Amino acid sequence: MQRAKGTDRILDILEHLETETRPVSRNALAKALNCPRSTIYSLVDQLVARDWLTQDDSGTISLGHRVGLLGLAYSRNARFEPVAREVVQRVASEAGVVTEINIADSWQQLVLISATGRSRNYLRTVEGSRYPLPITGSARLQLADIPREVIRRNIPDDDFRLGSGEILPFETFCAEIDQARRDGHFIARGLIDRYVGTAGVPILNRHGHCVATLSIILPQADLDARQNDLLDILRRGADELSGYLRAAVWPMGDRAYGHLFHDRVGVGGVERGA
Repeated sequence: MQRAKGTDRILDILEHLETETRPVSRNALAKALNCPRSTIYSLVDQLVARDWLTQDDSGTISLGHRVGLLGLAYSRNARFEPVAREVVQRVASEAGVVTEINIADSWQQLVLISATGRSRNYLRTVEGSRYPLPITGSARLQLADIPREVIRRNIPDDDFRLGSGEILPFETFCAEIDQARRDGHFIARGLIDRYVGTAGVPILNRHGHCVATLSIILPQADLDARQNDLLDILRRGADELSGYLRAAVWPMGDRAYGHLFHDRVGVGGVERGA
């Protein structure tokens, strides 16, 4: 039993650091995981010694290079991701704007694959970036099948604050989810920045579930001028990927979709491993 608890704690540490954008201290990690500091110190020391974590001169820790090597090993065996990356690059080139594949992970939006188009667009995107779901257009498609009470319970109030500082009402968010379901695409303006627009379409698995989205980010003026043409480009790319998934299994996407029906860690009495 003790071995299982230790394993759970190690996974908790790695999963938490995967969501952090900067190094953290051991004390902050212990507080975030509600774990005794002595346990965290011991496990972190073991992970640092084996290069799963790295420690800087100030004593703060972040993911180590062995985590990166593990990601490379996954990439060598992944089947869907190389196909998806080719489609993203082609859409970015054809549309001339930033293009992404996004999934919902741990009740956040995760940029899984991205490419920058050829236009003068000043916008950039970083793979691995995370954003609150309500400020992303993709969430309007990804949450279409999720019960409203589950959505409300798992998205913190602060996540509804838009880039303008305004609070997006939950009822408005739900109405936009319903509209995106009916339209089969989303068009969003001013969520992250008042001058930025985004558009996207669902990537469907063999069961017809939206497991990811293919989306673009661009200045609102460009979106207004080219909306229909851009949606056509997106639909062609998403249809190609959805067609691939009708004959193949993408565990990451299926897992991301399935986890939306369950509370995130720390909600509704769910706790991390003891």
